[in-house]
Amino acid sequence: MTPHHVLQRRTFVAAALGSAMLGSAWGSRYPDKPIKLVLPVSPGSAIDATARRLGPVLEGPLGQALVVENKPGSAGLIATAQLVRSAADGYTLAIVASTHCITPHLYKASFHPVQDVQPVVALTSGPLILVVHASLPARDVQQFVSYARSLPEKQSVAMGNPGNGTPLHIASALMALKGGFKALHVAYKGIGAYSTDLAGGQVMAGFLPWVAAAPLIKAGQVRALGVSTLKRLSAMPEVPTLAESGLPGFEVDGWLALIAPKGTPTAIVQRLNAEFNNALRAPEFERFVADSGGAVIGGTVTDCESLFQRDFTEYGRLIAQAGIKAD
Repeated sequence: MTPHHVLQRRTFVAAALGSAMLGSAWGSRYPDKPIKLVLPVSPGSAIDATARRLGPVLEGPLGQALVVENKPGSAGLIATAQLVRSAADGYTLAIVASTHCITPHLYKASFHPVQDVQPVVALTSGPLILVVHASLPARDVQQFVSYARSLPEKQSVAMGNPGNGTPLHIASALMALKGGFKALHVAYKGIGAYSTDLAGGQVMAGFLPWVAAAPLIKAGQVRALGVSTLKRLSAMPEVPTLAESGLPGFEVDGWLALIAPKGTPTAIVQRLNAEFNNALRAPEFERFVADSGGAVIGGTVTDCESLFQRDFTEYGRLIAQAGIKAD
């Protein structure tokens, strides 16, 4: 090896060690002030409730408060754009939903949802329930598929959703594609009006989160046929997943995840990942999530990065195939 190459190697090793020491030192003194947690929703929403439940659990281990800042609007694009523009120092974070990987396929975004953020940890899973109006003869997924296939195209089964591009709309579109039937997708302005019309039979089927579906199921207004995730719901274990009901590979999950600005030091990202993983396993938080019909996810930074890449790619393909457009 020439003296020049020896010098280059020594310089590289010194730089790598210096960088590692700097990152370690940065991570060890982080955080030394409150952390802002930007949310793409208004107070009172599921994301807001999750953030405010996690905050007190994390304040002790982190030694600093998590300060929630609600930034609703533009289907979450405003909040995420603020996060992307923030300093990559670990003091501005955001919680996003799976719509983070859907919305940029439908609306013009100033950022790339995978390349311009640093996924930190997947927080919770949000299974969706396929329900049909009680007047429908279908008692299971295959009976519903057969019923939907039997209808003339001009009388396609009406499947509601709370808005174009929502996970509930995506689930219905995937259901129609995998089931091989035509559906009339009826978009509402929010979950309230949609749930009311589903209960009243103005639309005959659709997906609902557990908290919205449970009272309608209990009242006998709708019937639960399947779960959108790969695991059954602990609150109603007798209802099978769609994947085990003749639609292999069916998976739509309304997950929540923590993100940081791209370029946030690895030591800080790993510290946040570790602390949030611990907080997710706090008994009171696990109970809160279970009562909401969800499940805790957790996992590594790499797990979360893979989730973002997979869903962005798969949802983009589905949106194109189903011809889903923005409102």
